[in-house]
Amino acid sequence: MPAQSSSLPSSPGRALLAILIAALFGASLAFYLYGWGVIDPTNVHWLLTEGDPFQHFIGWDAFRRDEWRWPLGAIPQLGTLIDSSIVFTDSIPLLALPLKLFHAWLPDPFQYQGLVMLANLTLNAALACVLAQRLGARPLNAVLFGVLVVMLPMVTLRGLGAHGHEALTAHWLILLAMLWSLSTRPAGWWVLLRWLVLMVAAVLVHFYLFFMVGTLWFAWWGCQLWRKGRAKQWPGLFYLLAAGWLSAVAVLATMWAVGYLQYGLEVGRDTGFGYYSAEFLTYLNPLSAAWFFNGDLDGASRLIPGWITRISGQYEGQAYAGVGALVLLTAGLLVAVRRGEWSEFKKLRLESRVLAVAMVGLFLFALGDRWIIGKVVTDIPYPEWTQVLTQYLRSSGRLVWPLLYGLLLLALVILMHRARRRTLSIVLGVVVVLQWLDLADTHGFIRDNLNQRVAAAASGPPFAAITDPRLNALLDTHERIAYLPGDDLEKLKPYVWLAVRHDLPLNVAYFARINAQALLNATEAQVSAVKTGTLEASMLYVITDDDLAQRACEIDQAACFDMDGVMIVSRAR
Repeated sequence: MPAQSSSLPSSPGRALLAILIAALFGASLAFYLYGWGVIDPTNVHWLLTEGDPFQHFIGWDAFRRDEWRWPLGAIPQLGTLIDSSIVFTDSIPLLALPLKLFHAWLPDPFQYQGLVMLANLTLNAALACVLAQRLGARPLNAVLFGVLVVMLPMVTLRGLGAHGHEALTAHWLILLAMLWSLSTRPAGWWVLLRWLVLMVAAVLVHFYLFFMVGTLWFAWWGCQLWRKGRAKQWPGLFYLLAAGWLSAVAVLATMWAVGYLQYGLEVGRDTGFGYYSAEFLTYLNPLSAAWFFNGDLDGASRLIPGWITRISGQYEGQAYAGVGALVLLTAGLLVAVRRGEWSEFKKLRLESRVLAVAMVGLFLFALGDRWIIGKVVTDIPYPEWTQVLTQYLRSSGRLVWPLLYGLLLLALVILMHRARRRTLSIVLGVVVVLQWLDLADTHGFIRDNLNQRVAAAASGPPFAAITDPRLNALLDTHERIAYLPGDDLEKLKPYVWLAVRHDLPLNVAYFARINAQALLNATEAQVSAVKTGTLEASMLYVITDDDLAQRACEIDQAACFDMDGVMIVSRAR
């Protein structure tokens, strides 16, 4: 007999306490993984040893110091030949825009990368707990589910100390969209407004999260249209159509305002749609991110060996579930098979079924145009007209995330209605312990990685150029910086830092998925000017190419000195 007591409503006080406990665990996990050295907003020098997180920080640091422009997120002084915005430095406009209003009162410098991880893990755990309770879970079981969800490697390995994409760890946006998709509230103005706020918030965090949230919204909205049309409620139908149109306009206007259209270069053609995809068995493979870590992390799991994927870019589709989550999924499947009551799925509300279709659709799109199952590769060519979508969703592998959340919730619901409450609590407790043990090495990798970076930067900036008195004196007497030929992104960090700190425009910068040839093309005129013997008096040249540096230093009135293998060139005055 099913355990009817497992779905009895709990008191509001206990439900709220469960959410707070889950949130507390999420915050505790953030402090465990990152420590105060990373979370401290005034501690910034460790970011100079990072890759993408430094890009995210320096975009914000340049943005906060500049005047307000249109589009609001534009940062033309950071990469003057590129014409970009905080969208393409992944600096999270949702935070960068309001914080700029308080630039004069904030510490300088100030980073929010660590705070973002703290907030996201806290909210992820809390929203997972809310979802579980909304589906009927008792408070204790909802807490355990939230604890399980917040440890998913597709979040922890996505953030600081690993992939370094802290914006993409805001999975609470996905969970909130799922929660509202399953809501039974009528589609009144308040419901439509909160969906609009969620989509605008998502687009201000990251485009991929917006696409997932937007897909779930579209599924929900389509269900409401179907209901109104079937009931011949024509005023309500037209009301929904108008609300959908206004929502689309509001989102597009937001994208324009924050700088989604403010980009002057094209990304690499060799890494198009299908390269950053997901493999079909990504939830089972702890080595799906192996290409990214280059042997530094021997898989996300302590218990499952995994396999190397066929395409190196499939680290973007890394979504290993963890042994604990896999046990929960297996238990739910076994109970469903044993009971054999599949007809109950026909009783699901329309919204639940359409939501499932939307999540499966996202998963299939995440596989790209080459489906990979183990060693088998099958080409699934997309028609040319789909390039309107695929060219902007090249990292399609990320779109597997919503389905995993959906499967975990489905397994929870199956067990919740087919097992006694205490039995389910024991199962979830074991699942959480297994998840923690399985991911212990992953957690240790993240902790050690960040601890080493923070410790190394504790005594000051890791680059001599940042504190060099000669270089800083030159920066005080020049108006612009030219980094030439512009393609050596490894040596660029200290000079981006100095450009921002001295409020000087810099000709190039690092942006998401930018390719070296595009940078070379952008600086071609400046390189040609140096080769023909022209140095601008207001320009400080930072040259990484040996031949170009030699040509520059042979120019009359050129003053040169070497800075850790980079030639600093100025016109003598």
